Amino acid sequence: MTDSKYMTEGLTTHLENWENDGWINIKNTALFKKAAHLLRYQPAQTTFQWIKGHNSTTGNKESDHLARQGANKQDPDVLDLNVPIEFDLNGAKLATLT
Repeated sequence: MTDSKYMTEGLTTHLENWENDGWINIKNTALFKKAAHLLRYQPAQTTFQWIKGHNSTTGNKESDHLARQGANKQDPDVLDLNVPIEFDLNGAKLATLT
């Protein structure tokens, strides 16, 4: 569950086009690439459900609290956004160019 339409639509609706177009002009490319890689190489099916933000949905208040804590940290966490080279293809696919 997430209140981010950008994230849910990015990973469910736009991902194939973004990959085919070589990730050109996509915000948070490294985060989307890492998420796509992790989702594709885990054994269980994953579903996403969009929920309205800043409401009383279970976990929503706590996730907002954790996000505020993270934003206020002196030293940000280091994220491993590396993906295997065979997954991290750059450039648009020739078939998608016009």
